[in-house]
Amino acid sequence: MPVDTTQVFELLPDAWLILDERFHVLLANARYCNMQGLALADIRGLSIYDINQFGSQSQRDLRRNWLDSMLPGLAPGETRLSPLLRYDMPAPNQREGELTPHYWQVRTSIINPGDGRAPMIGMCVMDVTDSIATSERDQRERAKLRSQARLRQVLVDEANAELRAHREQLRQALAFAHVGAWELDPATGAVEGTDQCKVNLGLTPSDTLTQSLLFDELVDEADRVRVNEAMSHALAQREHFEVEFRVTWPDRSVHWILLRGLGRYQSDDTLKAIVGFTLDITSRKEAELEQRAIAESEKRAREHSDEVARAMDHFVTAVSHELRSPLGAILSWTTLLQRAADPSHVTRAAGVIERNAHQLSHMVDDLLDSGAIATGKLSVSLRPVDLGALAGNVAEDIRMTAETKGLRLVVGELAPCVVMADESRMKQIAWNLLSNAVKFCAQGEVELGVTVNGHQAELSVRDTGCGIEPDALARIFERFQQINPESGGRVAGLGLGLWLVKHLVDLHHGSVTAESAGRGQGATFRVILPLYR
Repeated sequence: MPVDTTQVFELLPDAWLILDERFHVLLANARYCNMQGLALADIRGLSIYDINQFGSQSQRDLRRNWLDSMLPGLAPGETRLSPLLRYDMPAPNQREGELTPHYWQVRTSIINPGDGRAPMIGMCVMDVTDSIATSERDQRERAKLRSQARLRQVLVDEANAELRAHREQLRQALAFAHVGAWELDPATGAVEGTDQCKVNLGLTPSDTLTQSLLFDELVDEADRVRVNEAMSHALAQREHFEVEFRVTWPDRSVHWILLRGLGRYQSDDTLKAIVGFTLDITSRKEAELEQRAIAESEKRAREHSDEVARAMDHFVTAVSHELRSPLGAILSWTTLLQRAADPSHVTRAAGVIERNAHQLSHMVDDLLDSGAIATGKLSVSLRPVDLGALAGNVAEDIRMTAETKGLRLVVGELAPCVVMADESRMKQIAWNLLSNAVKFCAQGEVELGVTVNGHQAELSVRDTGCGIEPDALARIFERFQQINPESGGRVAGLGLGLWLVKHLVDLHHGSVTAESAGRGQGATFRVILPLYR
């Protein structure tokens, strides 16, 4: 089966043109047409000198001369490869008149059809712009690297000059102070140290000092990592290093040593030596540590004093405010009883006095429990207790208070579950949560439930009251914290109820959490306790 040369020509991966002996275009394959953004019909029959006329006149003249060097006089069997030519072309989606730099090469040769027709010229057109750009980038990078290498050499020379100056300064300083000098050879690990250097480290002048002995044995174990990291970092950065560490002398006395050093480098940037000096700064360091300890102690004392003062102010203000209201009510109704003879006033006064007396009693109990918790004297006696039954009893105790306020007390599931608890304290937890819900709920309902989840019992109290802002949830269990209702009015209490709940639950090895969708969305409190097994 004969080969379709036309189809093969179309599929060639390179861009090709076929020219006649007058250099007019006979054929162009698909790769060439795509590269130039042309159709064969656009250029067929045109002279190669006349197509793709872009760029400046000077570029066009260069292109003509370039083609002249590749086409005329081409002999059979000869192949010519052109030099590079910059010839700008329009890019796809580019505005009219705008050109993009391109670099070109062509390869030309004679094609003899062998069927009696005149010989033709094959021209392979190559866009080498990308390779030229890559070559230019490589040249710039090489130039940059050469510049950096020269800069490094300059820095090394400057560092060596600086090192010589420092050595002279060090020599002069050693003559006037009891400073120990040392030099470490990183290749062998040997350390040449002066007698004073060895004395500072707790050695005798005849002892041999090595890198391993100095940094892995003499330096206190608690300081070794810090000392080695400081030295390694400084050497990597070509900087001086200064570090303080402890050494223990043969007489078991602990001394603080200041170690300073600097790396010396060879011309090939390898580390040649590390030189430095040691200084015993024990007296200065002990005074510094003592002053730091005194400053920290004074700071803690001031902070504690300020905290105690704030807590005391808060406490006095809260107690004064909360005690004044029930005491005022009791005194007012007592005075009324003394002056009024109407029997109807007696019953009403007795109720008011009793209610406020109970309020005062709860406040006093909370204050006593608060003091016991603060001093660590509050304890619990844990015994098996049915949490569901206990919660139901507390709910009945508080039902009248809730209904008097116009609230509906809903007792949901009270699953029978036994936990290890102090019964009176567990009642106090349930009572505080329920009374707190009633207190901060103006209307709607309060719901109590006890459920079992795996090996845990959960007591939950949900209300439809004023709710809790998200930023207040984190502080709700702190002492003296109260969340005011939407009206902004203050609710009676010392702000100890939930704080007591939190500590009592902790004593029962449980946890308590608060949830609320925000102001006006109610709140839910959950107490989680381990089941008794």
